Amino acid sequence: MASKDLKTKLKSGFTLMELLLYLSVLLVMSVILANTFLLINKGGSNVQAKSELNSNFTFINAKIKRDILLATALTTPASAGATSSVLDLTIAGQSIKYTLSNNRITRQINSQPAEYISSDFIRINDLQFTRLENSNSVLGKKRVGVEIDFSGAYNSSSSELNYGQSQKTTINLNQDF
Repeated sequence: MASKDLKTKLKSGFTLMELLLYLSVLLVMSVILANTFLLINKGGSNVQAKSELNSNFTFINAKIKRDILLATALTTPASAGATSSVLDLTIAGQSIKYTLSNNRITRQINSQPAEYISSDFIRINDLQFTRLENSNSVLGKKRVGVEIDFSGAYNSSSSELNYGQSQKTTINLNQDF
């Protein structure tokens, strides 16, 4: 009788084949879950890259626009249609200069050290300022504006986060010349 109970106990366990089958199903499910998690994480990184670039572009445009609207003079670019990588304005007797340095946009007041206005999370590839003028011969006035054209990309060596864009904006000075 004792040997019959032992045989029943041995028969009630898993066979080697069943164990291997369960382990392989578990392995396949683990791989699928890991890949799903990686794809979700990758998608979140792309959204972060786009968001960082968009918020930096918005900040750069707002900062430059504010200074252009407050400007009393536009030194560089000097003439109508002229294009320059430097924007030089005069606001309340102070010289404000925007330029590209180390793939970042800088703002310098008079001879003080330049400060970066773009984040180190993005890389600015190109920065151009074009002077626009519109003359009214009847009134004898000239309206001056600046076209800002720049492009940038998220600063990452990963090909998955390779996101870039360009932006072109035109802003008129608040006063006629």
